[in-house]
Amino acid sequence: MRLCIAVRAFLKAFKQPEEGKRFLEPTSQASATAAPSTAISSSDHSHLRLLGFMQESSRLIDFLKEDLSSFDDAQIGAAARKVHEECAKCLEEIVTLRPLMEEPEGTTITVPQGYDTVKIKVTGKIKGHPPYTGTLVHKGWKAHKRSLPKQTGEFITEVICPAEIEVR
Repeated sequence: MRLCIAVRAFLKAFKQPEEGKRFLEPTSQASATAAPSTAISSSDHSHLRLLGFMQESSRLIDFLKEDLSSFDDAQIGAAARKVHEECAKCLEEIVTLRPLMEEPEGTTITVPQGYDTVKIKVTGKIKGHPPYTGTLVHKGWKAHKRSLPKQTGEFITEVICPAEIEVR
């Protein structure tokens, strides 16, 4: 389940680079509560670089682009376990993620008036104004450490990972 959530979060950041940029760059307390930026610098390729690191460490792109229809569940599970382990290590080295809420999923939560909409997403049958009472569906994530290595040299955005040729 967590692998699915992690992959979905990664793909969302990949499709919406401004979201990925927001959690990869250091922020001040004031900018953390500001509305997310809708513009992204054309020279910022941190989302692609993160994807490149995930490919390099665990062959994530290869796994996601592979046609799995010819493999049985045991083979897919074994491959997913290895990709999961390596992606988790890579991600922890680059971005230390911690849950926003410590309560277990499924717990009843009261969302107070004036809650931070960046940290809490209220869904379902919303009527009136806060406080709202509902079930914690997802704990959320926050970045504690952001250490995507600095870009050195030219970064060609179309190439996430170069083709690899072994000479014998």
